[in-house]
Amino acid sequence: MLLKFEESLTEAEMSASTVVNYLADLRVFLRWGKREIGQHFSLTQVSPDQVRRYRFHLAQELNRAAATVNRHMMALRKFFALAKEMGDVAADPTSEIALVQENGQALSRPLSADETARLLAAAQHGSRAGLVRRDLAILQLLLRTGLKVSEIVALKKDDLEFEYPGVQLKVCREWSDSETKTRHLPLAGDVCKALHEYLKVRPQTSATEHFFLSQEGRPISQRTVQRIISDCAKAVGLEGVSAQSLRRTFALQLFSETQDLGLVSERLGHQTKAITEQYLAVHENNQNQK
Repeated sequence: MLLKFEESLTEAEMSASTVVNYLADLRVFLRWGKREIGQHFSLTQVSPDQVRRYRFHLAQELNRAAATVNRHMMALRKFFALAKEMGDVAADPTSEIALVQENGQALSRPLSADETARLLAAAQHGSRAGLVRRDLAILQLLLRTGLKVSEIVALKKDDLEFEYPGVQLKVCREWSDSETKTRHLPLAGDVCKALHEYLKVRPQTSATEHFFLSQEGRPISQRTVQRIISDCAKAVGLEGVSAQSLRRTFALQLFSETQDLGLVSERLGHQTKAITEQYLAVHENNQNQK
């Protein structure tokens, strides 16, 4: 597919530097997908939400300039337009993805307290008890700890540490092939209750130690978590809600309560406080512009 893409760019008489940059951008996206989504990540099965997450990663976690982020997005747009034309993908996942604005990032919005309550209530109205408790526990973790979806699906039973003065969650994240960092997150009472309720109905299996399972006893995928969020949001009429919305909601609420940038950075697992500062500043800038 990359060879076809290169030939298409050349035939369109794009400059040699543009061709080189677009190909490099596509490879960066592919590496990101395999790291964040999993080794099964394929350019033929990319979802719009994954593109949004990648845009957020570039703009916020890497703090790339808007022009750089938009170049990456344009590379993806051209690639998937060609892939759809060639029949390699059924739909273009970039068709509804906005470019980053020069005067502010086009990012997932945080939720208000009322919207948070409505989202959690939606998770409790499913017809299957096992899934209701699982989905509620997942939403509680996302909203109260700021975990990434990749961290949610990677959680193991042993990651829950029941030690004084309260329950903690151990989260390991690989920064590189040689560096893994662990952070310990305290869990609030409502989160602990949701986790305990889920454990009562969690499929009993020795095949895996993953904490969140499907009804068949298999580890859930990131796509499943994204669908849970999307379905619950739609059920109560909330638009523009994603996993990043819940993560930003947690970050902004924690900073509002503590005014401690270092604490927020630590809880989110950011590599630097500068990333966290930019992460929070986007919301403040958007509020000031209203």
